[in-house]
Amino acid sequence: MRHVVPAMMLFAAAATPAGAAEKWKCSASGLIAATYTGGATAYIHLSPFAYGGNYKVTKKGSKATGVTANGTRFTCSKVAN
Repeated sequence: MRHVVPAMMLFAAAATPAGAAEKWKCSASGLIAATYTGGATAYIHLSPFAYGGNYKVTKKGSKATGVTANGTRFTCSKVAN
């Protein structure tokens, strides 16, 4: 019986990987590419600019919002895994 409990615990640990990455989807007018991982900033690349930048976000639960240097507002929402 001693070996049953540790085996069950091992299975539970494998079913829920530690540090599983959260998935987020961002939207903004003219959005070309975006990356957000749940931290303090999001990478936002807007048209017609040649490259993007990292912008501060305000995170509330499953949503994060921010404003780019040219005033474009963006929203990133957590996606269910």
